Amino acid sequence: MDWLSYHIGEEFFIAAVTLGISWRAFSVSRSIDPSLDKNLERRSRIFLVSAGFLILGISSAIHALIHLYGFNLNILYQTLLSYCLGLFILIVAIAAERPWRKVLMPLLYVPLLLLLIPEVYQSFPFFGEFRPIVWVAISYFSGVVSILYIALYYHTRLKRFLFSAFGHLLICISAIFLFFPTGIGSSAWIHGHLMRPIGFSILLFSMNTEELLSIRESLLYKTLAVFSLLAAIPLLAFGVILFYDNIHPIDIDSRRLVIFLLMLATLASSLLFGLGLIIKLIKPVIMLRDNVNEVAEAGFYKRINIKSSDELGELGLAFNNMFARLDASLTERDRLSRMAATGELAATLAHEIKNPLNSINGAAIYIGKNFKGKLVKEFVTVISEEVSRMDKLSSTLLTFAKPLPLNSVPSDINKVVSETASFLEIEYVDQELSVTVELDKDIPEISFDYDQIKQVLINLMVNAFDAIGHKGEVNIRTSVSDDHVEITVSDNGKGINEDDLSKVFNPFFTTKARGTGLGLAISNKIIKGHRGDLVVESSPGKGSTFIIALPKR
Repeated sequence: MDWLSYHIGEEFFIAAVTLGISWRAFSVSRSIDPSLDKNLERRSRIFLVSAGFLILGISSAIHALIHLYGFNLNILYQTLLSYCLGLFILIVAIAAERPWRKVLMPLLYVPLLLLLIPEVYQSFPFFGEFRPIVWVAISYFSGVVSILYIALYYHTRLKRFLFSAFGHLLICISAIFLFFPTGIGSSAWIHGHLMRPIGFSILLFSMNTEELLSIRESLLYKTLAVFSLLAAIPLLAFGVILFYDNIHPIDIDSRRLVIFLLMLATLASSLLFGLGLIIKLIKPVIMLRDNVNEVAEAGFYKRINIKSSDELGELGLAFNNMFARLDASLTERDRLSRMAATGELAATLAHEIKNPLNSINGAAIYIGKNFKGKLVKEFVTVISEEVSRMDKLSSTLLTFAKPLPLNSVPSDINKVVSETASFLEIEYVDQELSVTVELDKDIPEISFDYDQIKQVLINLMVNAFDAIGHKGEVNIRTSVSDDHVEITVSDNGKGINEDDLSKVFNPFFTTKARGTGLGLAISNKIIKGHRGDLVVESSPGKGSTFIIALPKR
């Protein structure tokens, strides 16, 4: 078999595959909106992946042309060093912090083009002498990329990363075979050049849009990359010196200096890794601890300020969310405490007021029966109506104050929505209002108190009718999520002022001229009794939306 022809075809095949991966990654990066801060990091990483594979593709194409036209083999310095650069850019794409600051790194390929100039490459030692050490570098970089892809799988559980890790592992192993200074067609050469196209073919299969979009910052990736690259410095230095010694033997004194320099390089690598670990890992942890202590002293309004997208940044964000929820929880607890006290007071007053009201109403009835006169009847009517209104308010207060017994049975939420809309049809037709009902047919039966949920819906719909006025629109919609069934009541009315949004569920708060201010408070109590949530979203002039979320279980 003509192995040289195979080799030329192999390099052209690898060039086509890597350029295809590069174009795929570039298309994905271009499809991401760069105006959003969270997308800048993702777009930059995918761009670097595209640039890395582009350099690999160009290098393979030049490599094939060198053999095809029988150019000076020293030009292979350019292709294999470019391979190292392309793989290093892939490492940066996965592990770099703030990758948008690294997008100019592919321009490092430009100086490597100088190696294509005859005056430059002809001044180098014969390529075959240093070929093994270059393949060691390629093998090492491929191995680091493979390890990073395994870490990506560990972090995301996306199985495609395992295929990519295996593809780079095959490239790593093929480079190890090509380390041996044997000629074209030898056993080691054949094994190496059979594995490389298989490895790149696996990458073409595995590196799709889902995988590219799943690459994000992590302390794990940064630590692995930094440790691996720093650990390689003494190894590569030793390899270069070893091969140089085979060509130009080094005397004893020089060997001692070399050993000293290698020890110094090893120590420097260890110190740099330790320093990087302190700066990138230990320092943010200390900052996180100090911020937590400040929050403990200053209160929940204080926030942790760690600006990174890795696990520490996510931990800081989780702490901030926890503080916000605790603050909201304490505020809600205080509000509920005040409501409980208000309810107890209201119940006491309502109970005490009922007896005098009955006496007043009885006296008014007696006067109406025993005294005649138009003025007397008019005042008696006014007294009776106002006593009736106060008695109704007292009954409402007692309803609000006492626990609401739940009669929860499995029922169809769509049925209660349809029934409530039909019940209020006369009212909204008379007012020439538009009411639309959208029901999700996939909602399962859930347990709830049918009458109480119907009472809440009536209250929300009547409030919507009052808010929109003549010829307004109300939309009622049901939907289902993983944990909740939701009922949404929206209107296009005047909306609620921002200052009033936090008060709408407070007892006695109302913007209506003759409202009691207890309808939404009782509705909220009913939904809370169902272990659900009643929330409101509103903007002045844009209408209001009330969302009932009931647990599926």
